[in-house]
Amino acid sequence: MKQQNKIHRIYINSELSESIHTCSDDLAHRIVNVLRIGNSEELIIFNSKNEQYLCSIIKEQKKINLYLKKKISNKKNKNSRNINLGISVVSMKIMDLIIQKCVELGVNNFYPVYTKRSQYKDVNKKINHWEKIIIHSSEQCGRYDLMSLNEPCTLESFIEKNNSGPRYILHQDGESFCQKDLDREYITLFIGPEGGFDNDEINIFQTNQWKIKKISENILRTETACISALTLMDNYESFSRHSL
Repeated sequence: MKQQNKIHRIYINSELSESIHTCSDDLAHRIVNVLRIGNSEELIIFNSKNEQYLCSIIKEQKKINLYLKKKISNKKNKNSRNINLGISVVSMKIMDLIIQKCVELGVNNFYPVYTKRSQYKDVNKKINHWEKIIIHSSEQCGRYDLMSLNEPCTLESFIEKNNSGPRYILHQDGESFCQKDLDREYITLFIGPEGGFDNDEINIFQTNQWKIKKISENILRTETACISALTLMDNYESFSRHSL
């Protein structure tokens, strides 16, 4: 059976109030030269207002216009759980992977955090790069809303900003999650660096009433712990009869 052509999704940082949207030079270049979408072919555009439209390409001289043919309703059930995730800054390659997977697995707010064993102490120059990863990952996975990327901060600042609701740090010496832990509308997680937490950092979490949890008997890499924890939360109902 012949496979249907893929319809590309593109994020547009603007209102979609008109029936025709004129593309910027960068967007036109991406549509024509990168994605190779031809005249009269279709694509899907969406914005941060949860608006999504099926469009067709209209080439007029040197301009590329998008004709908004039909508004597409969001048939996917939006994750009712609000997930905040803090990650101790690790290598840039791994951070890229973590951010990509956080988008796919429904994280709402992402915090790069400096801890004592973080591999870098200044990652502000990576913010634009990470914002692009968030957009491209959202386009690929079908997500309507963009994950919020917070400014890099210290551990103390992160704890101060996230001082209410269920809060968990992942550590191999913690207790296993139970269904009650995950059946919450608002959850904050923190995942440490490859070298683990400093004892003083554990004390800071405990003083601020964070619970220590584990998802494996083994010591996991930062990216493995992140993906495993988010997958667990996304599927917690499947385990509702058992301790996790």
